[in-house]
Amino acid sequence: MVLTPEESARLHEHQQTMSHGSRLGPIIQDIVYGGNDGIVTTFAVVAGTVGAGMDRYVVIILGLANLFADGISMATGSFLSQKSEMDQQSRLRKEELHEIATEPDAERSEIKLAFAKKGFTGADLERATDIITSNTNVWADTMLIEEHGIVPNSGDHPLLHAVSTFCAFVIFGSIPLLSYLFNVEKSVRFPVAIGATFIALLLLGIARSYVTRERLIRGALEIVGVGAAGAVVAYGIGKALEQLVGVAL
Repeated sequence: MVLTPEESARLHEHQQTMSHGSRLGPIIQDIVYGGNDGIVTTFAVVAGTVGAGMDRYVVIILGLANLFADGISMATGSFLSQKSEMDQQSRLRKEELHEIATEPDAERSEIKLAFAKKGFTGADLERATDIITSNTNVWADTMLIEEHGIVPNSGDHPLLHAVSTFCAFVIFGSIPLLSYLFNVEKSVRFPVAIGATFIALLLLGIARSYVTRERLIRGALEIVGVGAAGAVVAYGIGKALEQLVGVAL
């Protein structure tokens, strides 16, 4: 038995009470990336079409087209990126397994050097090296970490990341469109869209802070600041192009 009954009991109690972040932690990057991009690009479309004096229905059509087309594009990009990462990891692991089979002494020396850098010395270093190199799979995984900086299986679930990115893009990106979808009074539609964009960025920041468990205000301000800067730049570019070519882009 690896653990004594007392150690097992303490470990079980610790596992029942420990808290290492939210279950959304693995996809928070997708949520923030997709959500921020959805908010900024949709607001840019709204701002550009409004600046050209286009009808509400044009704003809705262009906004929704952008929302779903860009959302799908980002999701497929995320999926292919994750798949590429998995393929790269698989290729490097095969290379390490081949080197272990053909040059075991050199690979053992690399393991020994890596653990010596961690502070292992003497008999402890020899024992750690012996244990790791006694199992080919553990040996290859350790080489991935130490030599390539890759955590085995870190690129799993590409479909989950793709779906998370798409959902975040569509959910948060739809908020700047709400004042046009629900036929708000014409004179206040765009101001409401601006306010809704700010609220969307704020909600995204709060969601990020909740998942990462950092200071609530700090996370929200970072997202609002970066997102607002992106929205302003996008709006400015759209207005400049509108003045140059006479249409909203």
